Amino acid sequence: MPTELTAFTPITGLDGFYTATRGGLRCTAIRLNTGDLCLYSPVAGLGDTAMASLDAIGKVAFLFAPNQYHNKALVEYERRFPDARLIAPQACHARLKKITGLTFESTSGIEQTLPEDIRLVAPPGLKTGEVWVIAPGAWLVVDAFAGAKGDGSRAQLLKTFPRYGVGDRGIYASWVQDYLKVAPPELLVPCHGGLVQAANLPDQLMQLINQIT
Repeated sequence: MPTELTAFTPITGLDGFYTATRGGLRCTAIRLNTGDLCLYSPVAGLGDTAMASLDAIGKVAFLFAPNQYHNKALVEYERRFPDARLIAPQACHARLKKITGLTFESTSGIEQTLPEDIRLVAPPGLKTGEVWVIAPGAWLVVDAFAGAKGDGSRAQLLKTFPRYGVGDRGIYASWVQDYLKVAPPELLVPCHGGLVQAANLPDQLMQLINQIT
């Protein structure tokens, strides 16, 4: 795996979103309505290249740990951005503080600064406290779905997710199936693997959900 994160570059078709990767892991920068940035799922290896790209985009105001397992880079980022507010799902605070020694705010701290067409959702039935970012036509997810290696049109499940991520499979599956009807995506921005863009993405996600029920 590379030792440092790539530069943050715009995500085509998703205004105000920027992506950087290290190996198969992704950090996404989201421009807030203040002009500042939120880093969703910080990835270790924040070197000069990534820092320079962030400096050109805006000030990092929030560091977002979107579940209890995406925590390995938080201390590193907190040192680089000491004025940034640390946020995480409330259910994850105790575990994250135990692991990192850091103190977190709830996700409500960022919701008023998100653009009007961006929202946070917390799928029920999960054990990890995972929170997604929903944009028009796009889903940013943590461990629930991934991008298939070398195939930008196909989503997949992480092998460990059904066992370690899902608590109540029926509740989770039913919620995702309903939400796909409310906000069907054509773009998936996962924390694991490549970006996925496909007209049949909702059908793909539905098929993957059916595999865990």
